[in-house]
Amino acid sequence: MNSDDVTAIHQLLGLYGHAVDRVDADLLGQVFTADAVFDAEPCEAGRHEGLQAIVEWFGLGKPPHPPFHLATNFYVYEDGGQVQALSKWTIIDPDANTVLNGDYQDILVRQGHGWRISERTASFRHPREPHKIGG
Repeated sequence: MNSDDVTAIHQLLGLYGHAVDRVDADLLGQVFTADAVFDAEPCEAGRHEGLQAIVEWFGLGKPPHPPFHLATNFYVYEDGGQVQALSKWTIIDPDANTVLNGDYQDILVRQGHGWRISERTASFRHPREPHKIGG
């Protein structure tokens, strides 16, 4: 993995928020592998296996998904022969006037058309309870 790979992975991780907020199957296909796993069990939101299942899950709309996703603090590294990334996420629930935050942990693979997420785990960051905005 070189600096061009790290830059491409940062772009990929940034594209994720745009893809899920638009629920754009083509963009999601540029983010995830066809056999990707999105494990949101730690956030009590299920485990979704395969690109089609991920597209359908985000296709449920808003709600249950928040109106937008923010991701920051991308860190790309190699471990045990795998390329991985860590990042932080923040979502706002306007109905409940709350903010939730957590972490993504990704396994990435380079395919013929570029880097893709093959496995993403989303988990809450402490404190797990939502915080009232302005409170």
